[in-house]
Amino acid sequence: MTLKQKADSTVEKVRFMKESDLLKALNGTYIAERFFGKSGSWFSQKINNHEKNGKPVEFSEEEIQTLKEALVIISLELQDLADEL
Repeated sequence: MTLKQKADSTVEKVRFMKESDLLKALNGTYIAERFFGKSGSWFSQKINNHEKNGKPVEFSEEEIQTLKEALVIISLELQDLADEL
């Protein structure tokens, strides 16, 4: 699998999150600010693949890796909270 195919696959999985209840449970603005130092609108543009200056806005390879790590961190934090209840 090429790097481009891997990135496309990851982005498709993230887009699935948007369509499922997962993104309703996760706050895109929070993820953008905490893990990327960016605004919620930045995250929304990326996840919705909006166009800017005539080009689709996509996650870079580095941003995909950051997003993966963010989701793992959030999942661990949620698991810790659930264990404490």
